Amino acid sequence: MNERFTGLPSVLGILRVPSALALVLVNLIPLLGAIFLGWNAFDVIFLYWLENIVVGFYTVIKMLFARGRSETKLTLNGRAVNPNSVKDKLGVTVFFVFHYGLFTLVHGVFVVLLFGSKSSFWIQHDFLALTVFFAALLVSHGFSLWRNFFGRQEYLEKGFASYFWKPYGRIILIHLTVLIGAFAAQSVPLSVTAIVVFVVIKIVIDLAMHLASHGVSLKLRAG
Repeated sequence: MNERFTGLPSVLGILRVPSALALVLVNLIPLLGAIFLGWNAFDVIFLYWLENIVVGFYTVIKMLFARGRSETKLTLNGRAVNPNSVKDKLGVTVFFVFHYGLFTLVHGVFVVLLFGSKSSFWIQHDFLALTVFFAALLVSHGFSLWRNFFGRQEYLEKGFASYFWKPYGRIILIHLTVLIGAFAAQSVPLSVTAIVVFVVIKIVIDLAMHLASHGVSLKLRAG
C-alpha cells in the first residue's frame, strides 16, 4: 500500500510512520553523543559501520521469507536462478552472506586502518556506545521488518533475488557521505556544529530511502 504526504507541513507528518520515527530516534544517538559526550567524526563512522551488519542480518531474513515475484535476474553456479526453487533461494542467501560479509569486513578493516587511531572509542577501548547503538539498530530495523515486511505483507511483493543487491546502494550512499566528512576532519578538525550538520544530512538520506523502499511518497507544495 502506497502512502503520500502532500504539502510542506507534512514533512513532519512522515514521523507518523512508526518505522520512520524509530529510524530518526536511533540516528539521534550519534548526534546527541557529538553534542553532549564529545564524540568526534571518527567515532560516528564506527557507529555507522555497525549498521552494515544489522542491514545484512535483516536482508537475510527478508530473502528467506520473500514469496513475491522477482524482477532481478541472478545466476548461481553458471545458471539462471529459479525464483520458485527453495534450493536456489537457500543457495543465493548463503552466497549473499559470504558476498555481503566480505564487503562488510573489507569496509570495517578500511575504517579501522584509516580512522581507528583517531576514534576515542578505539583509543580508550570503550565500546559501550558501540554496543548500545548496535542494540538500538537491531530494535529499529527489527521493528521495521515486523511492521512493514510482515505486517504490511511486503514479503508477498518481491522475490528473494530482489533483495540481493538492495542493501549495497543504500549503504554505499550513506557511507560515502560519512567518509567525505571524515576525510575533511583529517584536514580541518570539525566543530561539533559541523558534525551535527553532517549527522542530520545522513538522517535525511536514510529517511528518504527508507520511505521510498516502503512505498511512502512525500510531495512538497508551496502555499
